[in-house]
Amino acid sequence: MRLNSVLRLILDYRYDSPFSSAVPTNLDRIHMTTTETDIATHEWWERYKEVVNTDPEMKVRGHDHFDENFAVTIGDEQYLIKVDAGMITDIVPNPDMNTDWAVGVEGSQKAWEEFMQENPPAHNNEIIASNYRTAVRGEEDHLRLTGSNKTFFQNLRPIQRSLDLMRVAHNKGGS
Repeated sequence: MRLNSVLRLILDYRYDSPFSSAVPTNLDRIHMTTTETDIATHEWWERYKEVVNTDPEMKVRGHDHFDENFAVTIGDEQYLIKVDAGMITDIVPNPDMNTDWAVGVEGSQKAWEEFMQENPPAHNNEIIASNYRTAVRGEEDHLRLTGSNKTFFQNLRPIQRSLDLMRVAHNKGGS
């Protein structure tokens, strides 16, 4: 059972009780706060790493030549995805100045939550469309590319696939 479901049960019991006169004013805010913990936890990154490293399509797209580390920034938190021969070898939270990467993808918590939905909304369903909405149209809450465009486009297929697999890992196999 997900954390937000447990909290809903507790809140429903507590606030439906005849002994309580307090009623929460914003359950949606409580729901949003609890779902934020589902993304980028240690367990979530481990599941993501396993999904990428066992994905048959990634083996073709990574084909032993994809060795580009890339950064993922979710809100204020940054993670370095270390890749060797198309396999994720490590995920480093808040990397220091001694780490190296050429490309990155950053976005707000909301942008990542939308991107990782099983059926994401238009323009947050893939990185190129999302980046266009941010870079060209100036819209908020979409993902944006950072770093070397040349490196990104040289490695477009494996990077794009590894980002799409975040959705698979997040939905525990769906989409």
